[in-house]
Amino acid sequence: MLPGNSAQRVSEMSEFHDGDREAMEAKICESLETLSQIQVTVMNHESADEQVLQQRVDRLVRGFAEMHEMKDRLNVNIPEEVLAYIRDGRNPDGFTSQFMERVASENQFTNGKIAALTNFKQEYEKKLKEFFPEESADRLGQEQDTTIEGGANQ
Repeated sequence: MLPGNSAQRVSEMSEFHDGDREAMEAKICESLETLSQIQVTVMNHESADEQVLQQRVDRLVRGFAEMHEMKDRLNVNIPEEVLAYIRDGRNPDGFTSQFMERVASENQFTNGKIAALTNFKQEYEKKLKEFFPEESADRLGQEQDTTIEGGANQ
């Protein structure tokens, strides 16, 4: 447990980091918008547009500088696989969907193992009762008592 106002401080810290993350996201969106405006200005280039182009480039550079200053306040861990995905020019959403499919598949496999072991245990207990009725009753009774006691102590 957290002593005193520690829970409140943790909450404030997470809000602080969320604010930094949101500010960074806003800066990225602003930079993308500025890049779009620069593209339009360059495509429709006229000599009168040079000052407008210079202002937009300056705004973009200032935005990059602000993002550079903000980066140290962010604590974001991005898996190397996602970065490799992006470097290869692929959408990171594809990585997420493939990861979820892989996890679901592994989950099904694990559930299958659990079901197989449960069936094996039931069949094993049935055969024990069939071939060793007195001994299996004693053992199974002891195992059930241990399971119940172990569950009650936890």
